[in-house]
Amino acid sequence: MKQEEYDGVDRAALRAAIIFGAAALVVAIVGTGWFGLYQSHLLRTIDEEQAFYKDLVECRASLAALEDRMGEPGLTLAEMSDIQDRLVLERARFAETGRREGLRKGGRIAAWLNTGKNSREEVNHESLGLMLVEMDAMILLTAKKIGMSSETVGTSLHFYLVFIVLLLFTIVLAAGRLLVSNYRHSLQPLNQLAQRLTQLNRNLPESVHDTAEAASNILCNPDPSPEIRYVTESVAVLCREIEEKNKKLDEIYIRDEKTNLYNYRHFKEHLIIDVERAKRYGDSISLAMVDIDFFKRYNDSYGHIVGDKVLARIADIIRDQCRVTDIPSRFGGEEFAILFPKTGRAMAIDTSERLRQVISAEPFDHERHQPGGQLTVSIGVATWPDDAADWYSLINNADQALYAAKAQGRNRVVAFIPGKGQAEPQHEG
Repeated sequence: MKQEEYDGVDRAALRAAIIFGAAALVVAIVGTGWFGLYQSHLLRTIDEEQAFYKDLVECRASLAALEDRMGEPGLTLAEMSDIQDRLVLERARFAETGRREGLRKGGRIAAWLNTGKNSREEVNHESLGLMLVEMDAMILLTAKKIGMSSETVGTSLHFYLVFIVLLLFTIVLAAGRLLVSNYRHSLQPLNQLAQRLTQLNRNLPESVHDTAEAASNILCNPDPSPEIRYVTESVAVLCREIEEKNKKLDEIYIRDEKTNLYNYRHFKEHLIIDVERAKRYGDSISLAMVDIDFFKRYNDSYGHIVGDKVLARIADIIRDQCRVTDIPSRFGGEEFAILFPKTGRAMAIDTSERLRQVISAEPFDHERHQPGGQLTVSIGVATWPDDAADWYSLINNADQALYAAKAQGRNRVVAFIPGKGQAEPQHEG
């Protein structure tokens, strides 16, 4: 073949390589843009489901507390009226939740939340119990949706990595003629890049963490080329960002947004597990229910923003006074619960009294206008197995001790008396 024919073939091959390379780059840009939009949509959906989940859990905790009160024997008309007033307030508070798409239409919860804001329709104990059962089912379904969405984020990342690896490998092959003809000195590092990316694609790890580690290992090789360094650093950064988002999602599952304490769901799971463990090993478990005295008056006087600061500060104090093994959580509203594993009554009472004193001594904004000139807490304590037969009755009895502390003047620690259905004061301010 003549030289002119060789040159013509070379020019045609170069032209084809350039066209194919440009087309591949367009596909890469479009694919990357679509992937970014898709990931943003998935993460936005997860955020919305998380917000809905937290609202459901908080609403459920408030209704559960009211159901416990409604189930108490010998309630007076005034107490029943107060419970119904609380239900109206809770319905108004969570009215926005009733308009969420995730709420099952036609159910009791949807009907109750979407009742007119001025309606005074009473809710009986049986209806409230059925609403809680329905809400538990919705909470479980929402958690499953969040889990599935998180798995989808990881799966889509793996597909994206495979897509990018294959596309880069294709570009390298298509542009080989152009690189050989014009940039021979760049051929060796680019071939090395293709080989290493192909190996990464062939042995793609199952987890995002392992994928990031594999990309980092490539950078540890001696004298990596600029092209290899750029690609592997981008893959490692992307994997680590996804891993960090997954960790944040895990924290959201178990943390209360306002106080950063554990939420009711995590607290309940630990309580059930620890009670079963205590049964097996013969240990004691104590539970303290903590409620801020006259907090509704404080909120109404100074607003919810100031009230939220108080909640956050008291949560910090609770966290500081707890041991590493304790489970401090926000039970709902201005009420907190502290689980003391492997702890008897005496130690739980001492810890609760120390907590009460620290909170009483803490300077809060506007507290001089509170009754007694201080912002204080009341605490009820119960211990398994002395005061309760199971986890549910342990919560109920600690709550009864808390109500007794309120009835006896607040700002005190009261322990439940087993067998008498009442509580006795242990310490008071």
